Amino acid sequence: MIYKEMKNLPDTTLQKTQRQQAKDPAALRLILRDVVEAVGGTGGMVAVWSKVERCFLPSASYGLSEDELMQLQPLLNEAAKGSGDDTDTSNGNNGHYTNETSQNPIVTLPLKTGQETIGRIYVIRPVNVMVDSNKAQPTVPSFSQGIADGVQNAMLAYLLAEERQRVEAILEGSGEGILSLDTKSRIVRFNSAMERLTGYSRDEVLGKSCSAVLGFCDWEGNSLCSTQCPMLGKAKGTDSLVELEGSIQTKDGQRIDVSMAYSLVESPGGRPLSAVVNVRDITRDRELETQRSAFLSMLGHELQSPLAIIKSYTNMLSNQGNNCDTVRQSLQVIEEECDRLSCVMKRLLLASRIESGALTLKQEPIRLDSIVNKVVRRFKGVSNIHTLVVNLTPDLPAALGDPDQIEDVFNNLIDNAIKYSPEGGRITATGRATSDYIEMSISDEGLGIPLREVDRVFERFHRVDGKATRKVRGVGLGLYLCKFIVEAHLGTISLSSELGKGSCFTVSLPIAEENEEAF
Repeated sequence: MIYKEMKNLPDTTLQKTQRQQAKDPAALRLILRDVVEAVGGTGGMVAVWSKVERCFLPSASYGLSEDELMQLQPLLNEAAKGSGDDTDTSNGNNGHYTNETSQNPIVTLPLKTGQETIGRIYVIRPVNVMVDSNKAQPTVPSFSQGIADGVQNAMLAYLLAEERQRVEAILEGSGEGILSLDTKSRIVRFNSAMERLTGYSRDEVLGKSCSAVLGFCDWEGNSLCSTQCPMLGKAKGTDSLVELEGSIQTKDGQRIDVSMAYSLVESPGGRPLSAVVNVRDITRDRELETQRSAFLSMLGHELQSPLAIIKSYTNMLSNQGNNCDTVRQSLQVIEEECDRLSCVMKRLLLASRIESGALTLKQEPIRLDSIVNKVVRRFKGVSNIHTLVVNLTPDLPAALGDPDQIEDVFNNLIDNAIKYSPEGGRITATGRATSDYIEMSISDEGLGIPLREVDRVFERFHRVDGKATRKVRGVGLGLYLCKFIVEAHLGTISLSSELGKGSCFTVSLPIAEENEEAF
């Protein structure tokens, strides 16, 4: 450490660090004072060898003025030229006096631990001071050894403190939650990620039981704290790393799905003494797994139903002989179910191309009013309980893009409007132009969508969960594809809905003249 008397000396990065390391600077100065008095000096300094910067750095001083400190700096630089990790910096004068060229003689002594030199002591002694060499020579080395031991202890303490700070910084900077438990499963560490995850501040939880704070449960709601917590010590012979999955409770009462990995510190007898627990939020992973399972179930249903119908009508055809009406009706059903299968497979392939980045779009002028009218005409013969109405302002400008993909967007929106209006009603397609965009809306008078689901309907494989909506067939890809296609055309798609009263999807696409160079 550099003391107040040395404030004008050159300041290195390591010196700045050393300012923070001294736990008891007075003790080192007292030993240095005894050395100075033993050789009849007026002041002295301890310099420690830095292995990093390959030089001697001031660590403590006693009784020196700023001018005297500046006089010693060149000696530090000179001593560093021939010094190394194992070099005796006293140049053979171990514990003896060396007269240096200066206004006053300067005594130098090595600081050694074992065979390693860790620094030097410099003492300024007036020219006219006479010292009893027989008394001083055996005394000074003992002081020197005391200072060397003190410096080494200070350096070890600093390294330990530095390592602790490094570990603390890693724990605090971790993106995952980390907490530490003592032998009684009380929380003794709670990092920032845990504060964000649970809503608790560390002051609220330190010293409290982990089970009381987090309430770790399995997927069925059964407590894991009282049955499977590794700190209970019931599972002898198991690894010191144990991972459990379940849910914990936040400060506001919500449940979060987490994975908790326990790193145990055990006694020689195998009893858990403490644990560091990594807590990872797996809510999103669980949602994706649920979506995957739901998708596979829906896909199996979507494929199984038309295949069963096709097989049934094929068997009927083989047993009907020459009944032309039955054959015609059967072939029509088979064609419709084949179209349904084709639509499912088309959406799956399109989603795959989107995920792989292989989807390309055509670039040509498109008339949205013509596309919407075409799709509406196609669906008018599908249902007898729905009324399809087109209300477009005249002379809508053209957009630029892929007509097939845009047609699929409106085909899916109108198909959804019919499927999610099981009681019938009015389905309206409206369109108008603003200064920069063409806005097309498809509205219905059907089931509507709960407010909590509005922001999620465009997610891949997501379907609105409800008694009525479960009856509607689909794999949850339609609106996901619509959003991607519209946004690929530099447009937007939005939803407004009221539960039990219907929904309205609005597609906005840029006018061709404004965005021709964007494609």
